[in-house]
Amino acid sequence: MTRRGIAGGAAGVLLALILLGQSWAEIPRRIRFLSAFASKELAVRRLGGSGTAFDRRYFSFLENARRRIPRSAKGIVMLNAPANEPLTYLTMYQFAPLPVSFGPVRVGLEPSVPSGWFVAEYGGGPAPGRDLLPEGTVWGPAP
Repeated sequence: MTRRGIAGGAAGVLLALILLGQSWAEIPRRIRFLSAFASKELAVRRLGGSGTAFDRRYFSFLENARRRIPRSAKGIVMLNAPANEPLTYLTMYQFAPLPVSFGPVRVGLEPSVPSGWFVAEYGGGPAPGRDLLPEGTVWGPAP
């Protein structure tokens, strides 16, 4: 057997396991979804998918913040981020490879921000020197 044959067989077994684990009624819907969203931008596909279904508003905030923070940023301090494991993982994944630090959850507390880092505040309102997003604010870099 060749490597190509082994890889093809493994892919076939994986596909069979996926199909057997799904509801048969769900498969046509997934195929329609894939064909409709295949040409869309990654953020749009992720927003419509199941990976962000648990909090689409928070994902929208993360995506908007990611687009506003320049490549020169050394890291991100997240304020008022929901404190649960899936959203913490999503936050770190969205800003990778930048390090992410989670700051105070209560409004009004000023975090200590390392030099060159940006701050993204979920649910933050308008304030001088901050970029207002639909779901929060972004500012920085820290001096």
